[in-house]
Amino acid sequence: MTTPPAPGGIQTSAQSENEKGYTALGMVKSGIEQSQQEVRTTMGTLMAAYGGQDGGAFQRLLTDWNAQVDLITKNVGEMMQKLQETGVQQRNVQQLTTDTILTSGRSQNVFDQLA
Repeated sequence: MTTPPAPGGIQTSAQSENEKGYTALGMVKSGIEQSQQEVRTTMGTLMAAYGGQDGGAFQRLLTDWNAQVDLITKNVGEMMQKLQETGVQQRNVQQLTTDTILTSGRSQNVFDQLA
């Protein structure tokens, strides 16, 4: 049998996990962008020196790779945005729940005074 979490513990934990996920995705995105820039720099240098049919094929390969990296970076950015939106929604729900509980407590106080 497990001990129930502290009040608000589950919500706080979910928010913390969202923040960790956002941070991890930010690091991944940054690393991908840095690697992509390094490849672009190398690609520019190679394209200037690499000619012929095989050079053209290599350039198309790198261009296709670059497009795939752009798509991955875009998707990671969208995932980060969703985590931010989820975090905002979690905070809003937590605040609404807290407000509802506090209002309920006040209603009980009024009822008790009338009784």
